[in-house]
Amino acid sequence: MIRIQTNLIWPGCAQGKYLVKAKGCILAVLRWGNAKAPLDDWDPFAYVPVDPAGNGMFSFSGMRGIPREASHVWARCYAADFGSFEDVSAGIPEKYLDAAGEQGAVHHFSILTDLHLVSRPWKIKQALRAVESDCVFLLGDSTNDGLPEQFAGFRACIEETVPEKNIFPVTGNHDVLRASWGGDTDGCGNYAGFQRYLLAKAEENGYSISYDPDGRAYAVHIDDLDVIGLQCVTTGRKFLFPEERQIDWLEERLSSVPASWHVILCHAPLLAHNPNRNTGAPYLNRNRRIQEIVDQNGRVIFLSGHTHVSPNVLTGNGEYDEKRQNIYLDCGSVVATDTSGEEGIMSPDWKDGCKTELIITKNTVEICMSSIESGIRFPRGYYRFSTVPKRG
Repeated sequence: MIRIQTNLIWPGCAQGKYLVKAKGCILAVLRWGNAKAPLDDWDPFAYVPVDPAGNGMFSFSGMRGIPREASHVWARCYAADFGSFEDVSAGIPEKYLDAAGEQGAVHHFSILTDLHLVSRPWKIKQALRAVESDCVFLLGDSTNDGLPEQFAGFRACIEETVPEKNIFPVTGNHDVLRASWGGDTDGCGNYAGFQRYLLAKAEENGYSISYDPDGRAYAVHIDDLDVIGLQCVTTGRKFLFPEERQIDWLEERLSSVPASWHVILCHAPLLAHNPNRNTGAPYLNRNRRIQEIVDQNGRVIFLSGHTHVSPNVLTGNGEYDEKRQNIYLDCGSVVATDTSGEEGIMSPDWKDGCKTELIITKNTVEICMSSIESGIRFPRGYYRFSTVPKRG
């Protein structure tokens, strides 16, 4: 007899242990589902080897969420020769299902990062067509070399696929010309024109844009949210904020502009909280001040790219500081992502490039990453952080 047992932690959160008893089997593939069947539009969340005694165990970490439509865990258990399998399910205990309805306004944003356009635009068009929101955040490395023809090609992709959408960009290190290639003094001129083009379109649609003293960073109020685009790359593709003026402006903005959330867009995770890179230490020591400013204010959602790490890595791409109600998200790239070979068996989709959907309500922040190629949603790229304090 095959059985599944779940040992979870708190409502709505998938973190915990999943135990499989499957004598005579060699592998169990775990998926979310309902009482009738697995959820077709979600990938498996684990491939669990089963030992000769019939025992398999998976530890889900990283504060991932349980999809709202899920009520059961399903396991497809394969015989040792993979010639046959058996499907079984177990209901998730009701106390771990977060069925509370959302309250207040719903804000929905789509996120794309690390598209690395060179000359062939099909991947960029595919990614732009996949976004679900009218507002899109581009987190940098939109091009691979920062050349004018690459930015012109990206503009053409936008006009052909999503001309009606509002797109808010930041620069990545690949959006800056290499120093040896000449051009303007800091190599950012081609990106600057691209940003002006996108923000001018947003202003035509009624958004009011504010800029830092250097005219690089900007902020836009979207209903009760304050979205801030930081420009963190300068001459020679170095991660650097010019003379700290941009960080002074950020500190003033966070402390003086009321918002239910401040959403910061920054290509690289330039702070101490950065999933998958330099855990526990600032990405760059000289940018420790950004973390201090974020901690002082709270209610910040910090969105970054750059790492090309798959959302399916075991450690996860999201982090929630419950004390300060700050959320840090390392968004998976549109180009193929890195799974670092940490698991012997995995879905081929897990290396696909992905997009991210961000949904913000009064009491929750929901994050869902999915494959650009297949559209399948990644359970390991799904988070639902509740800002209501937990009891007990």
